[in-house]
This record gives sequence, structure tokens and C-alpha cells, in this order.
Amino acid sequence: MDEKGNILKPADMETMRKEIWSVSITDEQTRKTIKEAYDTYAVVLEPHGAVGWAGLMDYLKSESSAIPDPLCVSLETAHPAKFPQEIMKILSIDPELPKSLQGIEEKPELFEEISNNYGDFKKYLLKKFNYEL
Repeated sequence: MDEKGNILKPADMETMRKEIWSVSITDEQTRKTIKEAYDTYAVVLEPHGAVGWAGLMDYLKSESSAIPDPLCVSLETAHPAKFPQEIMKILSIDPELPKSLQGIEEKPELFEEISNNYGDFKKYLLKKFNYEL
């Protein structure tokens, strides 16, 4: 896919269906996940990351017997301080904006580009997290 959303090459749907778990998470489940992660692990998730975490927990419950000791990655897309009202409502805490994010509007945007090939994406994640099969 290019930067305008035009599909240049069809996705390998067969591989993706075998290797990607997909689930819908409601707003209520998202809030519950933020609360449970905080109460259980003392981790403050932001709403988007909580959706990923809830999906991972659903996956582990559904597939736990099929895959012994799986390596799992759950990604956050923002800092909880980006959602102070929601975090305050759920956890009764005001997440402090970390020093590293203060003045972020003036910092240059950094990103990496990868192809839209699922195999390349998988290799990127494995390399990024120093995981060997």
C-alpha cells in the first residue's frame, strides 16, 4: 500500500489468517483491561494499548493449550498521559507526562519504513525484539 492507501500488491491472506489473531474489543472491555492491568501488574495502559492487551489475553485464553510458552508482543501506540481524563476516570490517577514527551511538538518525527509484505513485518518484529526462532 502506498501513502495514499492504494493497494499495490494483494495481502497474503492465507498466511495472515494462520498467523494473526483478530478479535473485537468494546469500550467497556477496554476500560476493564486498563483497570485489570493496573491492579494486577501496576502498569498504566492507554486505551489503544489496552485494546491490544485485551486481544492478547483473549488469544492466550483461546490458544493456550495449542502453543506452550508462547512469545507474545503487545504494542502501545501512545502514552497514558495523552488520555488524562479517561485514565483519571478509570484509575483515579493523573498520569504525568514524561520528560521525554514534554515539548514533543517541536521534535523531529522519527519512523521506520517496511514493505507491506507480512513476512517482512514478521522478520522486522523478530529482529527488533532480538528473538530467534
